[in-house]
Amino acid sequence: MRVFLATLGTETNTFVALPTGIDDFKRVLWAENGIANVPATPWSMPAKHWLGRARELGWEVVESLHAFAEPSGRTTRAAYESMRERILADLRAAGEIDAVLMFLHGAMVADGYDDCEADLVTRMRAMVGGRTRIGIELDLHAHIDARLVGAADIIVFYKAYPHIDYKERADDLFTLMARTLAGEVEPVMALFDCRTMGLFPTTREGPMVDFTAAMFAAEGHDGILSLSLNHGFPWADVPNAGAKMLAVADGDIAVAQRAAAEFGRRFQAVRAEATLPFVPLAQAITAAGQRGDKPILLADTSDQTGGGAPGDTTYMLKAMMDAGIRDAVYGPLWDPLAVGICFQAGVGAKLTLRIGGKFEPHSGPPLDADAEVLFLKRDAFQDQLSSERVPIGDVAVIRAAGIEILLNTRRSGVFSPSMFTHHGITLADKQVIGLKNLYRHRDIFRPLTRAQLFVATPGACPSDWASIPFTRIPRPMWPLDPDPLG
Repeated sequence: MRVFLATLGTETNTFVALPTGIDDFKRVLWAENGIANVPATPWSMPAKHWLGRARELGWEVVESLHAFAEPSGRTTRAAYESMRERILADLRAAGEIDAVLMFLHGAMVADGYDDCEADLVTRMRAMVGGRTRIGIELDLHAHIDARLVGAADIIVFYKAYPHIDYKERADDLFTLMARTLAGEVEPVMALFDCRTMGLFPTTREGPMVDFTAAMFAAEGHDGILSLSLNHGFPWADVPNAGAKMLAVADGDIAVAQRAAAEFGRRFQAVRAEATLPFVPLAQAITAAGQRGDKPILLADTSDQTGGGAPGDTTYMLKAMMDAGIRDAVYGPLWDPLAVGICFQAGVGAKLTLRIGGKFEPHSGPPLDADAEVLFLKRDAFQDQLSSERVPIGDVAVIRAAGIEILLNTRRSGVFSPSMFTHHGITLADKQVIGLKNLYRHRDIFRPLTRAQLFVATPGACPSDWASIPFTRIPRPMWPLDPDPLG
């Protein structure tokens, strides 16, 4: 067998003005000569896993570009088209291919392209014809409609939010593709539109735990090969937005349609209970002022880079300072200029520093603070899962008004406590831990904290869906509309 591997993705917040260009992909994942020697990260792992499994089976592997960027605003037309054409040219040059396996995101929008994934895959399908099988792994915060389903043979989404199962879902996709190529199964796919937007964690106590378990339990029975709930990405104004339920069945489209509708309506029934709860900033600051046996964690959810926000607002930090909260930590705050000044000043320096509020209309005002430089490190990283390192650029840790603030040069959310502990910051002795994150941190920080609040701060990723100026998403859509499916 001959298999073609490629990776291309980013998550696009269409309300963010900061564009995504080629250099943004090169900062996160850019491999033109194969994925084997690229460090293991959430973005490289699917292709690395497919490469290993293909080699175990003695398959011939042809690799193209592997590229991924941090979430941000629209990808420039020139950047998207150049990466797309590189992948298509490599596929054309590869000759006869039995299967294509690609890790895409699913919510990539470029100038002139509302759905980059469908654009790429439909062009691939036109090139390779019907014999070559196309399998895709997608983030569950994606957009999807009949166009992508019609162009691909197998689509598998992550099932976990936070995203800790990208390797496992890559394995599922490879296994289904291998069975398809061996003639054991003939996958057909059906999509059910749940007409829903929101955020639905799968590891927090609540109905999504049981819902996800039910999907796993149904796979491999009664003709169902795979089930995926596409949660959708709520900060994108595109025509195919919203949650969808995808079912892959063995040869019988009616089985796939029934399963997609059954699980889609099951999700619809629990969506309100499953939605991530948010608290106002003032309420969170009041709670943070009360001491306890462990720190309280405040997640600065509207300025988290995982949703495309710049990661440089200072609203929560200023509120903590104004409330007299001390013995606290806050970060990461993206500010390459301030980091550069700290490196020039050196550890131990005391200076007045302007931080944050620089890069995008949602960034808000900067904060001026009398600061002491505590720690500096070039090419820093944080740990992710057991064997992955996520680069975070250069780091400067400062103390201002009793709060330790981690500044960095590469936009990143918090994957683990090592974001802080690798850089001279202790957590157990803190009153408050402030994170620029949405939900990714929740489970791994749970033993360290007495409570975690998801705070509705100002920023590019607001939790009040009604406040977002949508003009192009399909309506009706819950919760903007009370009962879209009747």
